[in-house]
Amino acid sequence: HPALWTACGFVVIMCLASVTAKDITYTVGGWQAQTPGQAPQTPETIAKTLAPIFQDYLTETVGKKLSTPAKFVFRGVDINAQTSSRDLIESGGLDFLYTLSGGVACKAAEFGWVPLATQRNIVGTTVFGSDALVVFSLKNNTSIKNVEDLKRTKLGCGYLWSGPTYLQGYQLLRDHGVHIYRDMSQVRFYGPDYESYFQAVMRGELDVGFLASSWLTKNHPKEMDQLLVHERKEGLMYEGVVYPYPVSKLTPTYGLIASNAIAWDVKRKVMDALEALNASHPGMKLMKIAGWTSTMNYGAAYTTLVNSGVIHDTSDGAKTCRDPYSRYDIYQSITCPSDHYKVDYNLSTKQCDQAGLACPAGVICFCRPCQPKPKNLFSWET
Repeated sequence: HPALWTACGFVVIMCLASVTAKDITYTVGGWQAQTPGQAPQTPETIAKTLAPIFQDYLTETVGKKLSTPAKFVFRGVDINAQTSSRDLIESGGLDFLYTLSGGVACKAAEFGWVPLATQRNIVGTTVFGSDALVVFSLKNNTSIKNVEDLKRTKLGCGYLWSGPTYLQGYQLLRDHGVHIYRDMSQVRFYGPDYESYFQAVMRGELDVGFLASSWLTKNHPKEMDQLLVHERKEGLMYEGVVYPYPVSKLTPTYGLIASNAIAWDVKRKVMDALEALNASHPGMKLMKIAGWTSTMNYGAAYTTLVNSGVIHDTSDGAKTCRDPYSRYDIYQSITCPSDHYKVDYNLSTKQCDQAGLACPAGVICFCRPCQPKPKNLFSWET
């Protein structure tokens, strides 16, 4: 009977709607540098710090108040190939991502994701909406007095997508004629373990490091007087606030970015919920940040990612980003000056041993992969 079919259809639709409403979940991925003394990062250790905001708080303040209630679930990403945010996005496994400035620029370029909010850092006693690069060596290392002296030194840096621990330092030195893969004896990537290469500089195992001022001042305020800051600048301002420490350069900081598939109303509510937070919230104390603001311009991060070879064009003209935990991907990002060539990948894995330069376990090292092109060769010899 038509009326019966209509009634049954109505019941089925209502049941399906109920199932859909019950199952709506937004997955937030996140990455964060290790805290000094902390064991190597795992999805579980990252979740302890970030889930209180990106899972519990957003579920309470946003998910439960949507017209169709939803929950937010957090997962740690980009620790290794098994937790790749790219793979998760391509498979539909992420809706939001909290990541470094370079990660925000990468996902915007690669997938068209939309930056939503930028965190506000606590720098000393000042709340600051940006971060800052510190290129540093030890004052008692008298062989290093300026940027030009950094040639033939050993460098410690962090994560391929990080503004202050790699990208901006790479660009600043290039602007001053120092190409880290041509001129430096060794470049070490420590990933999220900033503490290890800070300590390697302090004991003289490394000569120079790239770090975020917010991380340094938070974790090693007493050691700041021992550091020589290269290209030192004072009184830099952002949003009308003076940065309280001498630094090399202001850089973008962590942000939250969202899939274009997420309804704008949901994204707007997430932005409002984050901007309502302040440093007194327990979850913010765990993250050790002051709050959130409307998203900053990540254009500078994008430009440096392109210049450093991290963002590149695929064969079909699309943009993609190198994976930060893959030695091969970091090698692929290396571009050499025109009068130099990049050594074969397999040879690049042996160069440090051949130079007698140790590479610690779990660290990715390169030892001058950019070599001078041979000169005065006849064509048949070439």
